[in-house]
Amino acid sequence: MNLPLLSIYSFYGEHGAAWIGTWLPLTILAVIIVFLFYNAVLLLARAFGMKEIEREAKSEMFQAAATALIAIFLIVLVDGVMTFAGNLIYGELSCGGGPMTIDSLDNAIEAIRICRIQEKAAQIADVQKTLTTGSETWGLFTLLNLDISVIGLTIFKGGWLSNVYQDAESRRIINNLATTLLVSLNAQSFLLLYIKANMLNIFLPLGLLLRSFKFTRGVGALFMSVAIGLYFIFPVVFVLLDPGFVAMPLPESPPPTPQQYCYPTMSFATTIFSTMQTSGAATGMSALSMANLASDLSKTYVSLIIHPLVSLFITLVFIRYIASVLGGDTYELVKMVTKVI
Repeated sequence: MNLPLLSIYSFYGEHGAAWIGTWLPLTILAVIIVFLFYNAVLLLARAFGMKEIEREAKSEMFQAAATALIAIFLIVLVDGVMTFAGNLIYGELSCGGGPMTIDSLDNAIEAIRICRIQEKAAQIADVQKTLTTGSETWGLFTLLNLDISVIGLTIFKGGWLSNVYQDAESRRIINNLATTLLVSLNAQSFLLLYIKANMLNIFLPLGLLLRSFKFTRGVGALFMSVAIGLYFIFPVVFVLLDPGFVAMPLPESPPPTPQQYCYPTMSFATTIFSTMQTSGAATGMSALSMANLASDLSKTYVSLIIHPLVSLFITLVFIRYIASVLGGDTYELVKMVTKVI
């Protein structure tokens, strides 16, 4: 007789097989290691009549049992959060090659990396290439470095022409900012790949193992909270804050009235760089107003940096409180992140 309520697959949901093959063995291994270690300590304490150490060993064995219970219910929670997050961010994210459908956290992380990181990096790289290798740029800097002298007396310098000097400096500023943005975007792309590959496979099980031991309990709780925050909270917040995200209704819900939205935030950055790329490829850089471009580039710089930072700050708030619940201390982590930023 089958009892669905007592079935382990029913208990763990649709990801039950994956949990049985990965999470449960790691949890059981952590609990067994702790029980064996503190059981030996308990035997030695009883043999030598050390009551305080005996009580400490019993306490740690109960802590190991509590860790096992936390792990079991955490797995169920993870399964539920995956389903909830998938429904919450179910929709489409605007992308260069067409809208990308998001129906899970893995798809969300991949969409962020491809549509919001790599796409912008490719556009900025093309702009930088056009800016630094174009024939007009070569002619401009040749004129800027021109120095004509007669009998040792300088009679003309290219830098004396204000429009030439201003145009050259504007190109230098754009090139420097483009380099900074490329470094930042490439770092963000790598971090997203790292989060997707390691948070649930390494940080969460390692945190469970470390939390079983007394002296590493705080570190284990921190590992678990970081894994939960970066894998579950960060992509959801990033997608929901993205102006190019369009949520799609559930199949059973009636379709909403189509509306046209206009976002002057992240889409503004893509528009500027697309304009730079198109104009640069067609007419060099002569069709662009360098004064306006220098002004708009600062806005683009802010829009590309602020969005990930806001998502990270919200994630850190969740990490802080999750770690406190699990028994960890995030003061040093928050202090370090604050100094870096």
